[in-house]
Amino acid sequence: MSRVVVAGGMNLDLLGVPDGPLLARDSAPGKITMRPGGVGRNIAARLKALGADVSLMTALGTGERAKLLEKMCLSSGIDLSLSLQTDCPAPCYLCIHDETGDMALAVNDMSAMDAWTQEAAAARMDAVNAADACVLDANLPQAALLHIARHARVPLLLDPVSCAKAPRALPALPYLTAVKPNRLEAQALTGEKNVEKAAEKLLSAGVRFAFISLGAEGVYYASREERGYLPARPLPAVPATGAGDALCAGLILALMRGGSPRDCAIAGCDAAYQALMQG
Repeated sequence: MSRVVVAGGMNLDLLGVPDGPLLARDSAPGKITMRPGGVGRNIAARLKALGADVSLMTALGTGERAKLLEKMCLSSGIDLSLSLQTDCPAPCYLCIHDETGDMALAVNDMSAMDAWTQEAAAARMDAVNAADACVLDANLPQAALLHIARHARVPLLLDPVSCAKAPRALPALPYLTAVKPNRLEAQALTGEKNVEKAAEKLLSAGVRFAFISLGAEGVYYASREERGYLPARPLPAVPATGAGDALCAGLILALMRGGSPRDCAIAGCDAAYQALMQG
């Protein structure tokens, strides 16, 4: 069984989906759900569902919300022994979708992740390097993220998380096996609006493989030897939250098997499709 360490965020997701179009400064009838989330945790959960042995390095909070998150994580078979216990409230993510299922607005409170210092990361490098691969997300503070990237001896995949957090990853790019931004995050990392030019800049920075997710359009993949577009499989109108996390899970497993960029993109898109169809 493949063993993967995922270093990143875990939080409680509060998700709102309206019954019809959203109107600014108005209350929309719809449905609200609550579930465990966070980029790191979601990737870890998808990896576990795909058969990997997973340890999550995250920041654990306090209070009933934190206990619920930990219980849900452990019940799904994700190891938390590498995580940090903090005195902060459990991280939380509030997202409002539009009527098509795409994110319209979101706010996240990830202050507990500030506990991840360079020293905390250094203390866990033996565990990281005992795994078969590592996934990083940019919820990690820059010092911790960079330390792991510099000292890891296993394949590394980075998810930039958001445009606001993506720049934290810039110093780590030369050490990464692969990076998986969406279109806007790729622009935040490179300054390029054009997907192909953004991928080229990521490769020039030292990343071996770039996978730029394009939502319903699929993914653009690139390496020095191969590049191209892979269309997404058609989907009904379902909330798209978690598709990028599942894409990451499929990508890292394919990278561990030595897949080509196209092979990895196919595996990632398949994992995303399965995750969205399962709800």
